[in-house]
Amino acid sequence: MFEEKVGIITGGTSGIGLATAELLAKEGMHVVIASRNSEKGEEALSRLRKWSPQSLFIKTDVTNSPDVKNLVSQTYSTFGQIDVGFNNAANTEASSSATHEFKEEDFDHLINVTLKSVWLCMKYQLQVMTKQNSGAIVNTSSMDAILCSAGTGVYAAGKSGVIALTKSVAQEYGHQNIRINSLCPGAFRTPMLEERFSDLSSEEKAKLNESYQKLNALGRIGDPLEAAKAVKWLLSDAASFVTGQNIIVDGGIGFRFE
Repeated sequence: MFEEKVGIITGGTSGIGLATAELLAKEGMHVVIASRNSEKGEEALSRLRKWSPQSLFIKTDVTNSPDVKNLVSQTYSTFGQIDVGFNNAANTEASSSATHEFKEEDFDHLINVTLKSVWLCMKYQLQVMTKQNSGAIVNTSSMDAILCSAGTGVYAAGKSGVIALTKSVAQEYGHQNIRINSLCPGAFRTPMLEERFSDLSSEEKAKLNESYQKLNALGRIGDPLEAAKAVKWLLSDAASFVTGQNIIVDGGIGFRFE
């Protein structure tokens, strides 16, 4: 399905990004992963090259326009095409500070990571895809954009912006055979989630784990591969008539168990 296709995955060194990269590499895609962390990037790349020997890692700060431009241009100069983009870079510093205590510089940083980065990635990916008259993009949002829980206002605003941006840009480029959708993941067993458990006692970890399990109808935390399969579908021809949609993969958070 993805044989000889080329895809860019930001935040591709761990969690849902890496799970997606591996899934697509196994399908024969030349995967280019991007991250700020070179060490993690090279580790992830060594795993991908078991299935896709030409895959690349390109160190990238997705909030920096020259970095993102380089990511896209280097990918294009290497392979001569860019078929898919998964704009998935995330921030482990999603502060839950009260609004009146939130610093302006933290606001700017969080909006840059959650929203501006997606806009920058699409800006340069679309410059290639419009020439090809084809392409598929998935942008990662969050259930925080829908639930809007207390204390995560700035993060929720940025991720809500991803959904709105996705829908608008999908309308703009649909006539050029370019599909753009967003993914709204719930709780998945990723390094970002594990950080929330890292400094807790055994009892506190058990309580937090139980609270996550009660959040959804399936009563468990998701495996990143389960989200990756949804991304794969959105990027594939199987979803050829799907664009401008926000796909929720959360185990049924709408059901809350007491």
